[in-house]
Amino acid sequence: MINLKKLLITAKGVEEIKDNIKKSFSNVKKELDVHLDSINQNTGEIQNLYDYMQEIDGKIEKLNERIDDLHLYLSPKITEHQLSVELSHREQEVFVLLYAAQDGISAIQIARKLGFTDEMVQRYVYNMIMKGIPILKQYEGDEMIFYLDLKFKDLQARKNILKLNDTITSQLMDDKAL
Repeated sequence: MINLKKLLITAKGVEEIKDNIKKSFSNVKKELDVHLDSINQNTGEIQNLYDYMQEIDGKIEKLNERIDDLHLYLSPKITEHQLSVELSHREQEVFVLLYAAQDGISAIQIARKLGFTDEMVQRYVYNMIMKGIPILKQYEGDEMIFYLDLKFKDLQARKNILKLNDTITSQLMDDKAL
């Protein structure tokens, strides 16, 4: 009889323990659900902020393009007589690739073709802009694409006002670097 009472008490204890474990897991599940809801809300906010940043980046790119256009418009037009610029050997190499690119070319593409780093190419392009060569910039996605002003390109083709080294020009054109 004593064993039967112990079994009944033990069975009740097991049931209580089982109920307590179920309640505990239920409470843990509720807490995890609350955390999951918070995470989902934060994820939504992060996505909205990312979308907003992308929109702002697009507007900044358009503003940069307009500033470049204004700069070219306000700067004096370059003519054969006004331009007495000497380009370094490396700048000439970059210029030839810019000149030959029909639809523009990125600094990364120039760097690959010449074996330079992206930063070197950007520095050479910046130096040429500072020397008065009208290089236009435009963003396509995340990449900045460089173009030569068409009037300047035509003037260079007719008069070779930059006095480019023929060896550099022929070497880059012959290597099918373009």
